[in-house]
Amino acid sequence: MSWSDPARRFEPAEDSQLRAELRDLLGLGPMMAPSAAEPTAELKALADDLRREAQRRSRTERKRPTWGLLAAAALPLLATLVGLGGWGFQQKHRADDLAAQTQRQEQELTRLVASHRTELARERQAKEEVQHQLQLASRKEIRKSEPFLVIPVGSPLKVTGDDYQRVKQNPQH
Repeated sequence: MSWSDPARRFEPAEDSQLRAELRDLLGLGPMMAPSAAEPTAELKALADDLRREAQRRSRTERKRPTWGLLAAAALPLLATLVGLGGWGFQQKHRADDLAAQTQRQEQELTRLVASHRTELARERQAKEEVQHQLQLASRKEIRKSEPFLVIPVGSPLKVTGDDYQRVKQNPQH
């Protein structure tokens, strides 16, 4: 606690007694009130030296530039922007890979559709050839035997009553 602290005026008596004992042990004696007398030449010279030193230090004291403070404040923002940029680059790379994969799948599907179409065209052509040959063969037979193609059937088709099951019973009235 400083000697000029106003709280010292209200300190307990035990504290002031301990302080006085300590002063006596150190050989300082009782504390004198500062004198209101005129300062000596030594004190004036010392005060002048102290004032000159303070002025020299205030002139030579290096001021911190404000850009350094701004740079320090912008560091977290810069780190955030760099992190977001890296994340964005990674997402763009993923999107490009996905687009390339999709394009490869579309090309494969296009190739499969084209091969399927050619297969269907071959089958259709083969079917048409077979039908054309059947028509030619049937015309030759029609000309030989009958004007129309007749398929002989041994007995007419009949539906017998044994092929069904009764689902509901006859309701009793």
